[in-house]
Amino acid sequence: MDRLEKAMEKARQARGAPNGASAQGYADAMAALHATVDVAEDILDRNRIVAHHPRRPEADIFRILRTQILQAMNKSGFKTLAVTSPRYGDGKTTIALNLALSIALDLKQTVLLVDLDFRKPMIHELLGLPRGAGLTDCLIDEVPIAGCLARLPFERLSVLPAGAPLDNSSEILGSPRMAALARELKTRYPDRLVIYDMPPVLAQDDPIAFLPHVDTALVVVRDGVTREAELKACLDMLDGAPILGTVLNAVAHG
Repeated sequence: MDRLEKAMEKARQARGAPNGASAQGYADAMAALHATVDVAEDILDRNRIVAHHPRRPEADIFRILRTQILQAMNKSGFKTLAVTSPRYGDGKTTIALNLALSIALDLKQTVLLVDLDFRKPMIHELLGLPRGAGLTDCLIDEVPIAGCLARLPFERLSVLPAGAPLDNSSEILGSPRMAALARELKTRYPDRLVIYDMPPVLAQDDPIAFLPHVDTALVVVRDGVTREAELKACLDMLDGAPILGTVLNAVAHG
């Protein structure tokens, strides 16, 4: 058994999740659960998910960001975008979710938001969703993607949660199975943009392991929190990766 197979087996044992023939039954059950999910407005407000409000100033900010990103990606023919940050607490997941929602409100674009932060998955929590099957189930137990997708009440936006947390995440992200899945997500629908919520660059090596599978990346920094040295270290580690730009989060107004 090679290193990757050992990592997969270790993850299965730690999760206690189904594998083999039982995976299909598990997928069928989760497909029913994730067919369409309700999202409570008060939870969205509490977690600062605001891009769907047409008259809020914060939504205008995300519409501007959406336009800039879509123009840059369309110009280069990009279909996949990673959102990362130097450290946890910079707000990358909030930015990724609001950006995905804002893009989905564009009538020409469908969006798949993928939680690729396997150690600290957060997208399901920000949406108030129960933890169920997710991407780790696809990779480790070969559960079909359809059994893991959460279809939100927002038209043209779907979410692929991370699933159960993993400790050996970089090995899984660097696996041939993950590479094949990334290709499938990118090419299945011609009008779909895929956004990956990645872990912070300075916290773990997962972004470096996966960035070769995405077209471009967005780096989120937090006003008054992210240090200049941290941003420089982050960009140095991403040297050679196609960085689309940076987003300054939580800017104080007044």
